Amino acid sequence: MSNTEQLTIYVTEGDRANGKLLYRALMEAAQQSNIVGMTVARAAVGYSQRHRYIGVDWMPELAKQMIVVLTAIDRPEAITRYIPHIQNLVQDGLAFTERVTVVHHTPVVNDQPDFPLHDADPLSDLEDPMTDYERLTIYVGESDQWRGKPVHLALVEEARRQGMIGATVLRGMTGYGKHNQERIKFLGIIELSSDLPMMVSMIDRTEKIEQFLPLVQEMVVGGIVVRDPVRVVHHAPVNSSN
Repeated sequence: MSNTEQLTIYVTEGDRANGKLLYRALMEAAQQSNIVGMTVARAAVGYSQRHRYIGVDWMPELAKQMIVVLTAIDRPEAITRYIPHIQNLVQDGLAFTERVTVVHHTPVVNDQPDFPLHDADPLSDLEDPMTDYERLTIYVGESDQWRGKPVHLALVEEARRQGMIGATVLRGMTGYGKHNQERIKFLGIIELSSDLPMMVSMIDRTEKIEQFLPLVQEMVVGGIVVRDPVRVVHHAPVNSSN
């Protein structure tokens, strides 16, 4: 099914809005906007424009500063209806949309229409959507190294050093790759959990991605790197007092 949008929102875990944790408020607003569904994932490693230090999920004292990623896939008009809620709730964070093609969708109930096939532009009613942004997604193994440190952590450190807006790492629960096809890795099984898949994501201007890409290509020798255009629909500026 074409002309479907994926919406991705990056916020900080401890941020609040209307007396609630921000990511919970965003989920409730999504329900009110009749968004079909939403997935929330907590980053394993990352930093943002506001929190320039690198947070890691094994340090409890940094838990409230970890990045939370919310993802929704729905009809263009549903995403459009939801975006003003994001702009109202998110004081520090980033939200972007991208075109996706749904190849399978199981209908839920009769009162929830399927994704329609039409050419509506979900951003046509928004003011000045930022379209010169790209997402860089890097898939590596947890045990991959670069200059003596895990490559996913090194990528985040180098992104921060080069002034990228932010970087987030999500740890896979299970998976396999080109270099470990002989067995599937599982989270929680000690002998198999040392090389779980790690997904590093960065969003920035196209020129910044271009500048950073040669270093990424040097660092990633056992993974895959993907870049794709995105349309930023909300990017809260950092308060200079923070």
